[in-house]
Amino acid sequence: MSLIAGLIAIFATMTGSFSGGATSLIMFPLIMMFVMSDYMDALTVNKIATVFMTIAASKIHYKRLKINIPLFVTFLISGLIGTAIGTYIIQYYPNDTLFKQILAASLIGMGVYMFFSKDKGVRPRDHRKIGWKVLVAAFIFSLGINVLNGIFGGTGLLMTLFFVLVLKTTYIESMIYTMPVYAIINVIQTTYLVHTTGVVFKYPLLAITMACCGLLGGIIGTNLQYLKGNTWVKRVSFVAMLAIGIKMFWG
Repeated sequence: MSLIAGLIAIFATMTGSFSGGATSLIMFPLIMMFVMSDYMDALTVNKIATVFMTIAASKIHYKRLKINIPLFVTFLISGLIGTAIGTYIIQYYPNDTLFKQILAASLIGMGVYMFFSKDKGVRPRDHRKIGWKVLVAAFIFSLGINVLNGIFGGTGLLMTLFFVLVLKTTYIESMIYTMPVYAIINVIQTTYLVHTTGVVFKYPLLAITMACCGLLGGIIGTNLQYLKGNTWVKRVSFVAMLAIGIKMFWG
């Protein structure tokens, strides 16, 4: 069980850290399919890997890029609130079909839009100025997508697209916000889930494996970003959005 879960974690976290998100959308269904069928246990195991992936990615990006503190705080606070709401919903009202279809439609639509927007996210542009209107829009957007993050995770890719489309950053520039924000959110949510499910005590070897493989996948995927550049990140993001969106929408 641990070997299969570890291979899944390395693949998912490497792909997610390279493309800018969607790690859980790849990993969570595979964990449910091949490792364990209990929703909350599988979600917790999945989140353990994403915690270490986002921490590894954050450390690498922090050395290279600068951050706007008000924008970062806005995404963090709204992300924590949204994730808390989503975690509550899935814990007490475990019916995620509608939410999956909403997320799937969003991924497909944004993926198609990005495919026809040749230069967005690839070449540096004049960044949008961060005023109060942008902060309000960022708060509302982040709050909404992080409700979905609390339910099944993987919405970091949508935050990446917000930076690319609205704030006019490149894909890699957006990671200095996406990865640290989700590192903090995932640590808090995963701590709660571990306390609730007791996964670490039930499956200690599995938990250690997911942590180590998540860390390894995050390091590999993030370094590949800087090696391959924004063009390749965009290509992988497009494929991930389209494939995951279609799979989620049609079940």
